[in-house]
Amino acid sequence: LSAIISSNPDLDLDTIGIHKDYEEMENRVVFGGFQALSWLVFLFGVVNLINTTLSNQMSRKRENSVFRAIGLTRKQLCQMTIYEGICYAFSAALATLAVGLPIAIIAARKFSEMTFHVAMPYSFPFLQMGLFVLVLFGLEVILSFWTMRRQKNQSLVEEMRAME
Repeated sequence: LSAIISSNPDLDLDTIGIHKDYEEMENRVVFGGFQALSWLVFLFGVVNLINTTLSNQMSRKRENSVFRAIGLTRKQLCQMTIYEGICYAFSAALATLAVGLPIAIIAARKFSEMTFHVAMPYSFPFLQMGLFVLVLFGLEVILSFWTMRRQKNQSLVEEMRAME
């Protein structure tokens, strides 16, 4: 067959290996696009959490000043802020799992049925989810300490006056 094909320039031999290489390349492109989309969702989630945390902490400046005026120590206020941030991160991770997991399972099943004509099993991305949770909790702790450090530079009287 190879001798016949090599003698005629209008013929070409199509092998399973060539099809396999083409399908793998095509799948890498599609899965790479989905990976890029998931990183964008990750980025927007982190930015949204930062925005929510900072706007909440800015709007609660007066409340924190009142807490300090009635006797709450800076350490207690810092702990309260950190615990609150951890609760934000925990609820964001739970919301991501509650909404994202069913969507991911359904999308993976439909995509595999369209591509491979059989439903492939879904595999949970433990590494990516672990990284997401780690970043969320780390950012919340950093933002809490940053807020406490920023408030540490002002006296209680200055904080109360600034809010009037």
